[in-house]
Amino acid sequence: MNKKIAYAIPNLFTAGSLICALIALNQIVDGYFIQAAWLVTLSLILDGFDGRMARMLNATSRIGAQADSLADFVAFGIVPGFLAWQMSLKYFGFLGFIVFVIYVLCGGFRLARFNVVNISITNKNDFMGLPIPAAAAAICSFILFKMLVLSQHSSYASINESLHFLLLLVIISMSYLMVSKIPYIAVNKQQKKKKYISLILIFVTILAVAIIGYTVWVYFVCVWLYIFYGIFNKTMMSIYKYQEKHLYKKNIIPFVPNKRKRKVDKL
Repeated sequence: MNKKIAYAIPNLFTAGSLICALIALNQIVDGYFIQAAWLVTLSLILDGFDGRMARMLNATSRIGAQADSLADFVAFGIVPGFLAWQMSLKYFGFLGFIVFVIYVLCGGFRLARFNVVNISITNKNDFMGLPIPAAAAAICSFILFKMLVLSQHSSYASINESLHFLLLLVIISMSYLMVSKIPYIAVNKQQKKKKYISLILIFVTILAVAIIGYTVWVYFVCVWLYIFYGIFNKTMMSIYKYQEKHLYKKNIIPFVPNKRKRKVDKL
């Protein structure tokens, strides 16, 4: 393949991701929040292909990486934040505006840290902090779930104000998780390992079910399972480190998984 074409293909995916984000921005201004959330989701899909295509075609470059970060900042930082602002945050006045700004700034910091560090606190297959595309997916899946699922219930009007507040908490949580040091699995880097084949098969099955008619449900559940898995994993790691540091000094054998326990026993 011609080298220029090879370099152009990943950039086309990056451009497509950015274009979807800009169209979503226009939809938000016009009040079409559902369409905007789906467009950001499409942007997520295109973003997942640009790096993969660059590695497949051996067409990675610093310019492409920086362009991808710029597109990510717009598509997964500014646009989801503005979507949340127009939907809910504006009802909280100055507080809502501060939360919107903090989310965008944390997203920018997350991308800058990834570009500079690009390593994990535990192993090279993990991300340091929640990736900004996952934060955007959390916001969009919540909004879609709210507007397409919860709105069908008769009690929706009575809980609508509570959902506005819940979205505010979601934005704050995503902002913190992006700048935190909680390790999150980099799915694209893990797929070649045999022990993750079963997870891939499960994911494909879920996608098949989603096509049948539960797209929003599956989208919402998958995104939030990924987010809570990182928190759960970090919590278990902290508990284990505490046990290792304090309990073993007192000759108290803590309850730990068998594999981890055998490793400790050998020390």
